[in-house]
Amino acid sequence: MKPIQAGDHAEIIEGALGTKGPNVGKTVRVACLRGEHSEHGRIWKVEGEGLISEYGAVGTTVDCAQSWLRKIEPPKESSKNSVSEEMTTPALTFPV
Repeated sequence: MKPIQAGDHAEIIEGALGTKGPNVGKTVRVACLRGEHSEHGRIWKVEGEGLISEYGAVGTTVDCAQSWLRKIEPPKESSKNSVSEEMTTPALTFPV
């Protein structure tokens, strides 16, 4: 498998607090490379819902060491052309 790169989807498997971090288990999209950290190596900006920063702020982006991410397959998009059962039920008509 190719190393993580921008645009990949990943699961956060660890964080600054190890495997007990608040973001562990969350699915994210890798946005961009932020740089190299002397201890943690490559640092990526990731995007997702309800991510908690090292300062306790809740938002949609955080920085993660590459070793804290496990690359996953992107979620399958639901078909926008699917017709719900409600839409296939004939409409009631009233005499004019």
